[in-house]
This record gives sequence, structure tokens and C-alpha cells, in this order.
Amino acid sequence: MIKGKTLLAFSALLASVSSLAAEKTYDWTGAYAGVNLGSIWTDSDLTASHINLLPDSGTYSQSVTSTAVNPGLQMGYLYQFDEHWVIGGEGDFTYPATSAHFTQVNTTGSDYDQFSVKYNVQGSLRLRAGYALDRFLPYFTTGVSFADMGLTYSNGGGDYYRKTTTQTGWVVGTGVEYGFLDNLSGRVEYMYTNYGNALNMGIPTIEGQADSSGTANATMNTNVLRAAVNYRF
Repeated sequence: MIKGKTLLAFSALLASVSSLAAEKTYDWTGAYAGVNLGSIWTDSDLTASHINLLPDSGTYSQSVTSTAVNPGLQMGYLYQFDEHWVIGGEGDFTYPATSAHFTQVNTTGSDYDQFSVKYNVQGSLRLRAGYALDRFLPYFTTGVSFADMGLTYSNGGGDYYRKTTTQTGWVVGTGVEYGFLDNLSGRVEYMYTNYGNALNMGIPTIEGQADSSGTANATMNTNVLRAAVNYRF
């Protein structure tokens, strides 16, 4: 009889523990910091005009792209309002160090025009908003992005022009994060950043030929696909 009562009590205890475990959900509230790694694709629309550029028209209109590994760091804070809704902010810093080139060579191979678009570092400040499904957190993110970038022109005659700038743009993205442990989570995300007409550079003289309206311009936008790990404090 005692054995039967003991079994019933043990069964009731297990049921109670199971019920509490089922009711407990992952808590996303708190500060976090971590590392990320992925790939970045840059896309620039390059236009240039000078009476002594190689084409007969004296102009270029060219898409210039590059791909690179994109390591970085991030930190932020999330607040979970109820069982599902989560909102917070995040800042990140990445170092893509990409370089894309466009080169036009004349028919004899004795001269060339070369443009290079370089993209050195990128950071952003963003809002994050998600809908938690216990340990899964699908989310959207948007905010402002900052980048250091440069545009150069060179040719076979030794002319060289360079423009660097720190540009501000906008960023939007989406991802999903999973809480492996109470203080450790991982995620995969995609982000698109647009910096508009970021680079404007004068080209006054090419191989001794002056053109007061000679210019080169490059827009800049990036696509990033990356994975990240966060330690939750």
C-alpha cells in the first residue's frame, strides 16, 4: 500500500514538474554581445565623363561589383513585452575590405582607363523587432548605416585621382535567432544597405587634356548574408 502511494506521489511530482517546464518560455530580455561572419556583395553604378577618356563618346556607364568575406562584432539589448513580442536595438561593426575594378584598354594595348571602388569598413545602428516562438525569434531590423569608401581613377599616362568619404545610408534586413542556452543564441540574417550617390570625384585633366566638367560618380549598395553568435548577459 505504501509502495502504491509512493508511486502515485512520484507520478504527481513528475506531472507537476512537466507542467512547469511546459509553461516556461525562453526569455529574450537583456543585453548581449557577439561575433558575426558572412559574405558581402557590393554593387556600384559607375559613370564618368571626360573629353579624353578612351571611348569616342568620352563617357562610361558601368556596373562594378565585388564579393568578400565579412567579419564583424555586434552588441545590443532586447526587451520581451509578453510571451511573443520582442523589440530592441543593436549596433554592429564589420570589416569587408572589398575592392572592385573596371578597366578599359585601347585597341593597341598602349593605354587604359581604370576605375576602382573600394569599400573598407561598415557599421550600423538598428532597431530590431521580432515575434518570439519560445526559443525561436524571427525578426526584422532597420536603421542607419555608416561606411568608409573610396573611388580612384588611373590611366596609362600616369594620371591618378582619388576620393574617399565616410557615407551615411539606410539599412533593412530580416533573420531568425535561436536560443541554444539561457545565455547563448545563434542567428542567420540578411541585410541590404543603400548609400545612394556616395562618391563624386572631379577629373580635371587626362594626359594633358583639360576638361573642367570631367567627373566620375559611383553609387553604392551592399547585400550581406551572415551568421552570428550572441552571449546574453
